[in-house]
Amino acid sequence: MFAVTPLTWCPHLTEVRPVPSGGLDSQAPCNTCGDLSENWVCLTCYTVECSRFVNEHMLFHRLETEHNMVLSYSDISVWCYACDSYVDNPVLLEAKNAAHLSKFGEPLPGMG
Repeated sequence: MFAVTPLTWCPHLTEVRPVPSGGLDSQAPCNTCGDLSENWVCLTCYTVECSRFVNEHMLFHRLETEHNMVLSYSDISVWCYACDSYVDNPVLLEAKNAAHLSKFGEPLPGMG
């Protein structure tokens, strides 16, 4: 069995900005194509774009803006494009909790 082990730190964590005051909307469509199936939110500017398995709009957003840290609304994981790895660090808890709250109607376990 193969398990993905996220980085516990990466130099791009400094790019993560506070969650907007209105929170996150895990049901938001891709800003570019309107797809609803597998979207990510940029943790720098909070733009929502679709995954590389749909139309790659979040990847294009990263190439255009150099924003590296993105959160998946599918599984509440965080990916760093520059490090080419998943990341799990306390800096990400606010955004992960906001996404979990939006998706499931309750905070992350232990954040309640």
